Amino acid sequence: MASPTLSKPRPRPSTPLKTARRGRSNETADASCPRARGRRIASNVAYLSLAELFCRASSVFVTLALMKRLGGSGYGRVEFAFSIVFWLVLLVRDSSDVMVARELSRHPRLIKPLVDHVLAFKSLLALTLFSALWLGGWLTLKDPADVSILTLYGLLLFTTAIGLDFVYRGTERMGLLAVSLCLRTMFYGAGVLAFVGDATRITWVPMFLAVGEAGGIGLIWLSYLRRYRMPRPRFSLRFITILLHRGKTVCAIQLSQALIIAADVLVVGMTSDWGDVGRYGAQYRIVTVFLTFGLIVQHATFPTLSRLWRHHPDAGRVALDSLVEALLTFMIPLAVGVTILAEPLVGLLGSSDYDGAGLLLAVGIWRAPLLTIAFCYQTTLIALNRESVGVGSLVAAAIGIGPLVYLMRSQFGLVGATAAVLLIGLTLVIAGYQSLAREGRQPAWHHHLGRPLLASAAMVPVSLSLVRWNVGAAVVGGALTYLIMLVATGGLARTRSWRAAFHPHDAVVTTVSADDPPL
Repeated sequence: MASPTLSKPRPRPSTPLKTARRGRSNETADASCPRARGRRIASNVAYLSLAELFCRASSVFVTLALMKRLGGSGYGRVEFAFSIVFWLVLLVRDSSDVMVARELSRHPRLIKPLVDHVLAFKSLLALTLFSALWLGGWLTLKDPADVSILTLYGLLLFTTAIGLDFVYRGTERMGLLAVSLCLRTMFYGAGVLAFVGDATRITWVPMFLAVGEAGGIGLIWLSYLRRYRMPRPRFSLRFITILLHRGKTVCAIQLSQALIIAADVLVVGMTSDWGDVGRYGAQYRIVTVFLTFGLIVQHATFPTLSRLWRHHPDAGRVALDSLVEALLTFMIPLAVGVTILAEPLVGLLGSSDYDGAGLLLAVGIWRAPLLTIAFCYQTTLIALNRESVGVGSLVAAAIGIGPLVYLMRSQFGLVGATAAVLLIGLTLVIAGYQSLAREGRQPAWHHHLGRPLLASAAMVPVSLSLVRWNVGAAVVGGALTYLIMLVATGGLARTRSWRAAFHPHDAVVTTVSADDPPL
């Protein structure tokens, strides 16, 4: 496909995003194979879930090692710098990837021209942001070491810019992405554990993270080049204009979510000493690990949900309802368990630098279920092409979370900062549900709370009694009690209905059968 131009007098050729509006006959080709598509999404969720399980377990291990080796102050410095760059990385990634992945899920033939244009756009954006990041750090940070840490973390902007993950997410080939994620974590973890022994090598932490990201992205590139040609980045103002016009709402949603996730760490980092930042960052990192699991499930199901809402709206509603039920069944016991075991878990760090982090973890863990459900609702609106319906509340929350965190931090200390995020999360859950209700697509999530809450209540006394002996025993015993109670109340019998979220064929068949009049 020719690159769009503005200088030639002949009719302008279509850009990839323009071409995506045509070819409707190809859109339903995949719909004719619901069983195959169902198996693919189930395997995609399995691949990414296993990869995330490995990556997050490894990340927790590496993070705990860094907390001990760097101390509270040193860990606070790297956590603050990473939180700043994390928001900018999402700006580079989500400015185009979500929209492009949605188009590729419907029009796979546009892969090569879209890659050409997206790489050019993201590279320019990464260079601009990196320059602003370095200048801002040089002007505001007094310690040259802090400037170096921030700048080295900024290299992630370039690795993100050249990433091709969106190609494989849009075409639902997640196996390679899973391997890539594992390689990134392995490179990073091995480097940090082997060479970062104390705070004198603190700058090596972002260096190894950038090297790990580059290694995983290199694997994606090797696979891409074997199947497609070498990308030819093309700067096109027309393409960027169309991308911004069609993706501005999606981009606003993604960036607002990123700011909501990281705003409290940024505010605490700017208003506290490095010791407090380290204590706050310790619980924040643990909570973020659990929050990622909910987000990864949404990323894996997004392409198929997008098609279901387009071709089988009733099946899309069934799939969303099942997805929310599955998320609540796992997130509620997680939040309850971490709340009652927060102090012993933080005590495993074995350092007085993190005294008080247990209370922060007990409160902060509830951001995982709240933000997971809130972001799930926003992802659903994107799949519906109705992202503009709920973007207002999300942008308002992103604008207001900073002042709210600062106010509650001033009044109630560090625990007030994390409590402010919970208030924002609860508000977004209510607003997202109302947005879906106005479209007639709201899930019946309130019907799915009873069994998880009852089973979680049963596991509390078991965990509290076992924690006197060993924290690990308390975790295992509480989990087993929860599962037993869930089975006893018929909760696991509902797992068959969860197939609708990961197996579209079942959702279509179930919906059609329910709508057919009796013979």
